[in-house]
Amino acid sequence: MSIADQVQALRLRKLKILDDHRKSRQQLERTLDVELAKIDREITQLGDASAKLPCLVRITPGPELTIYHSADYPCGRVHNRRNFKRMREVDAMDASPYAYLERCSACDWRRAAKIHGERLIKAS
Repeated sequence: MSIADQVQALRLRKLKILDDHRKSRQQLERTLDVELAKIDREITQLGDASAKLPCLVRITPGPELTIYHSADYPCGRVHNRRNFKRMREVDAMDASPYAYLERCSACDWRRAAKIHGERLIKAS
């Protein structure tokens, strides 16, 4: 085998080792991303299942109350937070003497649940 062939063989071996290493790192990063995404979903579920999820209930005069809003990620209908009382979701459901209040469909409850779930984890 000539010197040029030996150099070429060594270069190819080196490139293969580097490529194999890069592929194994990419696989580890994909696995890490999948595991972290799974934990994020579980944190969101934890926050959503918590009866202490913070909500906003309107306290100013106006139309009959039918909904409450997310305190952590409210929709555009919450212009001035001073017009709302912050309370736990379990209390917000029964905040109106006339009707059982429901979640606002425009608020981003998934993000709010994730924020609340992370807050629960930090508090423990």
